Amino acid sequence: MAKVVKYRPKEVNVWFRGVEYVGDMVRCRRALVARQVEGALDSMESLANAVGISRSTVSRFFSGRQTSLSVTLRILEQLHLTFEDVYTLVLEQAV
Repeated sequence: MAKVVKYRPKEVNVWFRGVEYVGDMVRCRRALVARQVEGALDSMESLANAVGISRSTVSRFFSGRQTSLSVTLRILEQLHLTFEDVYTLVLEQAV
């Protein structure tokens, strides 16, 4: 039987308002686990409910696909992260 390997990006490039950022998805996944250990969340479904979005949107966020800035900020808030904790302006990385 073949082993199924799920792709979980460590970093993703996303655009918000025409500006490119690199996002640290490992930090987001660690924050989700921390919130689960605290007992504040028990699944991606509970995160989706807390944010007021669908589970598929949360799944899209964690797989590195583009979500709106407002949804991203609401997810980060529930994970107790700030935008600056996760995203770095691409131009700043080249310096």
